[in-house]
Amino acid sequence: MNKSPYALDFLWHQIEVIKNNIKKPKYRELLNQIFENKDMVELFEKAKDKKTRNYQHGILERTASVGSLALCMYDNYPTIDVDLLLTGIILSGFRDSLGRPFFYKYVKEYPEIAELLYKKNRKKPKLEYFLFDELFKIDEKVISFMKRKDELDGNFI
Repeated sequence: MNKSPYALDFLWHQIEVIKNNIKKPKYRELLNQIFENKDMVELFEKAKDKKTRNYQHGILERTASVGSLALCMYDNYPTIDVDLLLTGIILSGFRDSLGRPFFYKYVKEYPEIAELLYKKNRKKPKLEYFLFDELFKIDEKVISFMKRKDELDGNFI
């Protein structure tokens, strides 16, 4: 497969739902600044996720998927800082599509986001850090399982 099986409109709609659930003004401002940069958005949209979705729009698809998982989790655990979690999930897509060292300059003024996105910066454990890491692991395992199942069924992706 050379690109996501999902329609771009569908993936972007999911990203918008995730963004619209972020209430903290400082995070909304940061995301607005990032999304105003059309070159960065284009790279984000087209980038491959080299771990599980090694095809065009893979990072966009992963971001939509993990963000949707986070929203489901928040429904059951409303004390989670969902704004931090959702912002980190969206920004992780930009970080991975633009390059980790390059992207750091956009989040360094937000220590809690920098800690979330760059594990070496984490000073102490937080529930949101654990959830952030585990949601991505769940997504990777589900995608890997689905690929193996498709290969066994003769449906090569």
